[in-house]
Amino acid sequence: MTTHNFTERGLRLTAVIYATNKDLVEYVRKNGKLPRHFRMDGMPTAMNVIIRRRGVDVVLSESEQLVFDAILREKRLPYGGVILVDET
Repeated sequence: MTTHNFTERGLRLTAVIYATNKDLVEYVRKNGKLPRHFRMDGMPTAMNVIIRRRGVDVVLSESEQLVFDAILREKRLPYGGVILVDET
């Protein structure tokens, strides 16, 4: 899945969620890119919890920034991403 339909805010939240997978973060740290495949069990639940705790305008940690940079570099989301819907 490409990133062209996602907002920067959505991509940042996606990076936060992807970064909950420590193996993925380690892979990006070592290889500078996202793995082709990885396990993202519970992604919808994680997204809900993260948004409730941190809001939608997140400040990225070092690991989250690493994943965010890889997403921007590669312009792909192996397991989809966060799409925010305005409720108004």
